Amino acid sequence: MADHSFTRPAGYDTDEELQAHLAQLEAQAVAEGDEAPTRSRRTFEDVQSDISTVRHEIEQLRARLYVISAQAEVVVKSRAEWADASAHAQLGDYPWLKLAGAMTGTFLVARLIKGLPLGPLVTAALPLVAGTIKRKIER
Repeated sequence: MADHSFTRPAGYDTDEELQAHLAQLEAQAVAEGDEAPTRSRRTFEDVQSDISTVRHEIEQLRARLYVISAQAEVVVKSRAEWADASAHAQLGDYPWLKLAGAMTGTFLVARLIKGLPLGPLVTAALPLVAGTIKRKIER
């Protein structure tokens, strides 16, 4: 015994009505499939014309790309010149040398401070600082 557990679409009370509707839909689908658009054959000249058009567009794009890359180069150079002028205005002559010297000095001072035995130094200075603070409060 076959189990027909599917739900029948509304409006079709019998299997015969449903089968008739499905057959009608199938006939419409086959009829629509026969009406496929026909393609016209292209000539060799049409294809050559399309290739020529594409080549022309590629050349135009290359020319635009050249202009854009030239503009980008000008922008980069002007930014570098601006940065150099700004550094000269802020630090005077040889700004990059002065900046490098300041960075090197900072590095050396930091290394020197790291090498100092600050633990015992702070321990010895703490009572002196506390005494100074206490005297200022008592005044």
